[in-house]
Amino acid sequence: MIDKIQENIENSYLFGCMKYKNDLSFYLMPIAFWILNYSKYDPTYNPKDWDDIYRDNLLNVSDENIELYLRSIELDKIDLDSVDVKKYDLANIFLFFIDFDSKIFISYFDDIDIEEYLPDESWVGKFDNPLNYLPEALICKL
Repeated sequence: MIDKIQENIENSYLFGCMKYKNDLSFYLMPIAFWILNYSKYDPTYNPKDWDDIYRDNLLNVSDENIELYLRSIELDKIDLDSVDVKKYDLANIFLFFIDFDSKIFISYFDDIDIEEYLPDESWVGKFDNPLNYLPEALICKL
């Protein structure tokens, strides 16, 4: 049996958390899926030019389409209670905290200033350790 989590980690997927309607969910995804405004990041990207569907062709995660975005990444969701977090050392690749309720994007990813590619001017992006934004009870699980 293939260990999908280990395979994703080996393929450079990154771990993070999203808060929406006061619920926290964790995801292990490729870097491109963490970019909320992909049109701003890559203005030349046109979904019509590709065979693959990227996040249901949702290029900018605005207030109106948060739920569509979350549905498009549902397969990348990680249930901390059913995964041996220590086995995968997920804390070491925990690089994002996105708070859709407060419109805050926290990134600890230093290859791209990903926190600059936000849906609109109402968002705040910061380069900071996302662990600083989690409740203590969740930090202990990581």
